[in-house]
Amino acid sequence: MKNLFILGNWKSNKTMTEAANWLEIFSKNMPQIPGHVSVIVCPGFIHLPLFSSRTAPFALGVQNVSAYETGAFTGEIAASMVANTVSYAMIGHSERRKHLGETDEVVAEKVKRVLSVGIRPVVCVSDVAQAEKLAASVPEFTKTGLILYEPLFAIGSGKSDSPENANIAAGSIHGILPETPILYGGSVTAENVRGFVGTEHITGVGVGGASLDAAKFLSLISAAL
Repeated sequence: MKNLFILGNWKSNKTMTEAANWLEIFSKNMPQIPGHVSVIVCPGFIHLPLFSSRTAPFALGVQNVSAYETGAFTGEIAASMVANTVSYAMIGHSERRKHLGETDEVVAEKVKRVLSVGIRPVVCVSDVAQAEKLAASVPEFTKTGLILYEPLFAIGSGKSDSPENANIAAGSIHGILPETPILYGGSVTAENVRGFVGTEHITGVGVGGASLDAAKFLSLISAAL
């Protein structure tokens, strides 16, 4: 049985009160998770103290880290600052590439930072070329990293790719990174998640909007098992 990763990305959402309510509902109702399944939640940076202060039934991640080490970089969050708090770090989400100008070179630097402090990187790519550049720039990524394949048209659109097309893309990426788990992201719901995780090359999903509602995210997790 293959390992399965279910990652919830809150993006820029939720006040502290809303986050606390979500955590209470989710923790009370989360089903028994088999050993081969990893549930990861990536809230906002402001929510990390709340989440880390409780024994939550999932792994904790961040949505971004700085490409720099600690120092005079106002507003940046260095990987070492969250190394004792989180297990995963999303890097290079298509929204950051589009709106904040993150290049493949910046993504590679961030991957190096998180690997250096023992955080597992989840690198978002929208095509095979981005995966090729990553493999060439950071060969050590293949030992512990994950790839989150997200076709651009599916991000925030409510229109997911088909499991068949996503599996073909994931297969091409596996040709470059044969040992790296590949997740699919882009309008994943409880209704379509099983189709994606049931394919040959996809070993998990990245969930945006559906992770913001605790009940919907729980339904999605149950549907994926």
